[in-house]
Amino acid sequence: MKTGEDRKIKISVRNLVEFVLRSGDLDNRRTAGAEKEAMQEGSRIHRKIQRRMGAGYQAEVVLKHVVEEEQFRIEIEGRADGIITESSGITIDEIKGIYQDLGKKEAADEIHLAQARCYGYFYSLKNNLDAIGVQITYCNIETEEIRRFREERSFEELEEWFLGLIHEYVKWARYLYHHGIRRDESIKNLEFPFPYREGQRDLAVAVYRSISRGKNLFIQAPTGIGKTLSAVYPALKAVGEGYGDKIFYLTAKTITRSVAEDTYRILRDRGCISPQ
Repeated sequence: MKTGEDRKIKISVRNLVEFVLRSGDLDNRRTAGAEKEAMQEGSRIHRKIQRRMGAGYQAEVVLKHVVEEEQFRIEIEGRADGIITESSGITIDEIKGIYQDLGKKEAADEIHLAQARCYGYFYSLKNNLDAIGVQITYCNIETEEIRRFREERSFEELEEWFLGLIHEYVKWARYLYHHGIRRDESIKNLEFPFPYREGQRDLAVAVYRSISRGKNLFIQAPTGIGKTLSAVYPALKAVGEGYGDKIFYLTAKTITRSVAEDTYRILRDRGCISPQ
């Protein structure tokens, strides 16, 4: 892992708050389709609500913030759905299109509030505000009924809350950083586990060069040459040299899957810590 450069983390506001705060069942088979449809319809609702707002409403405002904590530089960016400027003050507006009956909704979801609070903190810091409004606008996608939940937060409250959020995220970032160091060291010392068969070395070299140069490589080779190991091994070596963090191996759920699993097992047995 490269020093310095790899300690810089770029993350969106949404991914940050969802990573730290999301909870519940990991099984989304019942809701995945509905969520996809809600996202598509939600975009339409966003635009429709934004067009209805008056001159004091600024839509789709990009907000950025950089945090230096421990050895990490965390660059956070997002787009506030709206910023409302009134004589009474500034309000961050986060719009969410949902199918839920708004009459039964008693409060805003914590993740939605967290997004808006992040934007509220960024905007308050940039513009030296003592306080700011944070508003979640829910719109039922089917009926277009609207319900809003609003809170007022001081800058000190938002700062304390945001620093707590970042502190929780840094715990995971620290783990990934040290895991990456151990992983790269294990890859650096990894040798090809068997004597090369005819054509294997050339194939492995071609795979590594393609990855390091950001090129595509199409391979046609006879059965038994050891294609899987000849592709996975140089891919791991490329990860160890900083050319990537993840390896995707796509195969059928049959014998070719077993071959891939056996390949990784052989490399792990020789001390390699696999990437994600």
